[in-house]
Amino acid sequence: MSAAEEVMEDVVQMDEKASHEVQGKAPPRKRRRIVISCTECHRRKQKCDRKMPCTNCVSRNKEAACRYETGTPLTKPDRKGSSQNDNGNDHSPEITESIPIKTADFGYTSNSTSTLGILRKIEGDGEPLAGMPSDSFGGDHYGIRERYKALVRQLPARTFVEKLADIYFRDINWQYFSIDEHVFRGLMDKWYSMPFNVLSNSGPQALDPMLRAVPALLFQMLASAFLYLPEGSEDTFESLKYTSNMTFDELAFDYSESGVSILSILGKRQMSIITVLAGWVRACFLKYTGMVTESWHQIGTCIRDAQEIGLHRDQMDPQPSADDSTEDALEKMWMAQSRRRIWMILLGWDLHTGAVLGRPTSVDFRIMNRTFPIDSIIPKDRKKSPIVPRSEDDPPTPLTRAIWSWESLKSLRDILDLEKEGPFPKDFSKVEKIHQELLDLRARTPPPFRLENPDTRFDDLPECWWLPYTRPNLPQLISFNIMALHRPYVFTRATSRHEALKASLDMLEAQRLYFAMLKPQQHKTFTLFFGTFDATIMIASIYILFPREHSELLPKVRQHFEWAIERFEKMAVRNRLAQAALGVLRAIYVRFKKAVGGGFLVKTASDMAGSCTSSSGTSGGSSDMQTPSSVSDPPSSSHNPSVSTTGASSTLAAMAERGTSVSPGTGLTPVSGADNSMFANADWSLPTDFDFGSIMPIYPIGDIAYNDLIAVPGDGTSTNWPPEAFPGTTTTGSHGLPADNLVGSLVEEQTSWQFGGEFGNDTLWNILNQFPTY
Repeated sequence: MSAAEEVMEDVVQMDEKASHEVQGKAPPRKRRRIVISCTECHRRKQKCDRKMPCTNCVSRNKEAACRYETGTPLTKPDRKGSSQNDNGNDHSPEITESIPIKTADFGYTSNSTSTLGILRKIEGDGEPLAGMPSDSFGGDHYGIRERYKALVRQLPARTFVEKLADIYFRDINWQYFSIDEHVFRGLMDKWYSMPFNVLSNSGPQALDPMLRAVPALLFQMLASAFLYLPEGSEDTFESLKYTSNMTFDELAFDYSESGVSILSILGKRQMSIITVLAGWVRACFLKYTGMVTESWHQIGTCIRDAQEIGLHRDQMDPQPSADDSTEDALEKMWMAQSRRRIWMILLGWDLHTGAVLGRPTSVDFRIMNRTFPIDSIIPKDRKKSPIVPRSEDDPPTPLTRAIWSWESLKSLRDILDLEKEGPFPKDFSKVEKIHQELLDLRARTPPPFRLENPDTRFDDLPECWWLPYTRPNLPQLISFNIMALHRPYVFTRATSRHEALKASLDMLEAQRLYFAMLKPQQHKTFTLFFGTFDATIMIASIYILFPREHSELLPKVRQHFEWAIERFEKMAVRNRLAQAALGVLRAIYVRFKKAVGGGFLVKTASDMAGSCTSSSGTSGGSSDMQTPSSVSDPPSSSHNPSVSTTGASSTLAAMAERGTSVSPGTGLTPVSGADNSMFANADWSLPTDFDFGSIMPIYPIGDIAYNDLIAVPGDGTSTNWPPEAFPGTTTTGSHGLPADNLVGSLVEEQTSWQFGGEFGNDTLWNILNQFPTY
């Protein structure tokens, strides 16, 4: 081999070796350029001098929008001075210095154990940051500041605020105890002691996250207080109206919308527990004003905001540290209790609203391992009082009521799950198990809250003035749970009808007692409406579809029917929901009278009083569930001679089996022309193979809120309902006629009343529209 060939071979080997080395290495990484210009110059692709604000933003009047993603810029040295260095390098020190890169949030919350939270801990040298970055308000700081100031100016003078806050805490807050009055007063003092130049120069971003949301909470509380103004106090607040013909309800809506606008300006960054409370008070306000659909959506928003700040997690509660003083440690412990209490209240509202409206809930508390608050004595100064559990000898507090209310409501979670299985569940023992748990819960009612034989030793204490109002209110929640438990099965199961009927009567009795204790300005309370309307519709539907059952309860039922209509007539002046539902209540009453027949019409006042006395105490031992193999024999109707029982016993016996799936035609569906049929005396009858299991469960308030349920004459025209009264009583209506004569005239006037709305063919209302009213 010649020398030239040897050289060529060496060159080829060297090339192959170099090729292998190149293939074994990763491709060179592209250098990532760090953006050092301000966001505006970078967007406009202009050269930025990195001043604060930069020259370009100043020339375009965009000083407020000038900000840097890589941190606050350092003072830029003179270009000429920097060029005269030792090595002749013209590069500025800002290019060679280490520029911190700020963690972006990418839409994640900074208050959770997410990747963002870990990055923020790294950025803060291992310590989690207290809140979101200071530039979280985004672009136009000047615009945010001015809009915030304009809304805050709409707040009335402090003297008016304090008077309206007193009304809120006296008439509203004790029912839920969502707001700790002592904490609220402290925040209000901080707000009104804040220097004016803070808002004028810096805006809301200079305030503590809790303090900046205080105006939103104030607006919502004042709006609710306007709905509860005591009679005779209107002149005190008349000067707050800014037009001559403005009503306090209109002013309340205006205040509430201002609170919503403040929360919208603040956005979802740096939220606090005050933000959640402002949204929750807004949900209460929407309920009071009859906007139930909007209230349901608002509750869902509040729950998402609460999750954003970690109210649903124990590890996000403030934890005392070894470096904290005693006062700081106690304050953190009480703040954790407040967070747990507010989360518990939100869960209760979510469950109850879903059960009333027939809508899905936002969260399932069973999958969250969340600690709930301790029933403790409420201190005036949280920094000097430890958390001491309340004993039976200590007076109950609104917190005690809130905790027991949650205990009464949480079974709705299992009840709503059962509803998904339809009228024929696979395992009916679940229904019986929940029913027994509710009866046990009723037996464990704390003595101060019992409706029967209550512990009244604390009633005279000034701080327990609210106790008498609680006694008819809390037992109603358990009665509603029992009614909701049996609601899917009232058309297919005789025992469920019996239990739902008794629970509804218990609700109406509690409503009667509660209504008698309230003043007219408190008639907007949502509890007054739903507790009466849902129970009355349930009772009426049972008697209309199955008129030969439960005849022994008929005198008590008709008395409560009368009281319910009377309450709605009085409430309609202030309560929009009662005004909308009054026509529906009267229209179904016409069908109720038709269904129960002549025996109902000939009852006298004395007979009715005696019957009511003899049938009292329906919530006693008779409410116990029977064994699955037992047969529910409806009580005899011998005391009502005009109600025929011929042939009814055999039909009812077939309807009484429990715990098994009963198909149509096995006694559950009344045969056309049979005595147990609701159309036994009518010209029209249901098909003999009609499936009662196809009727959807009853959600009367949901039908009013979502399906625009109303009562209209057969010709579709609107008319005014005259005041209704029941036969056999000595009361008189607006016509000056005795009640029995008035009813006779009403039967002639109120013919062919129909239910209107956007409900389906498988609903109770569609069936009732086919039931003749004359």
